[in-house]
Amino acid sequence: MVELIEKYYLESVEGIKAEWFLNINTNWYDYITNLPVHLKFTYLVVVLQNQVFNGGFHQYFLNGYGQFAQETIIALLEIGAHQRSKLLEEAYKIINYENHLPEIFREKIISKELKSLVESYDLFDILDELDKKYYDINDEEIIELLGIYLENC
Repeated sequence: MVELIEKYYLESVEGIKAEWFLNINTNWYDYITNLPVHLKFTYLVVVLQNQVFNGGFHQYFLNGYGQFAQETIIALLEIGAHQRSKLLEEAYKIINYENHLPEIFREKIISKELKSLVESYDLFDILDELDKKYYDINDEEIIELLGIYLENC
């Protein structure tokens, strides 16, 4: 199962270009969202898991991966990770409290202009609580759920 996830993850990132991260553009987003579903879901779920366990939801959004939050919520629901999906949705609503349209939100995430993310220290405590809830979910082994989903694609 882990080997399948690793294979698909490597396949999902092989077309990403370093220059996409140097300019504000939609290339990264367009590339990921246009991948075949099994590769897209693998990328989205693995990235979320790695980012949250490495630095929390704040890191996930700050590093630009938050531009995929809505797609990741869908991926989590599809693989059966409903609790994690709800936590990501809650984090997204906290970060996007100004209710920016998805395109504007993505642009602000990439350009690091989202005030809630870069200026609000109160946000750290709120997101930290969500991080703890994410870590404490024991009945949703995300790698197992993703593996089962991929085996059945």
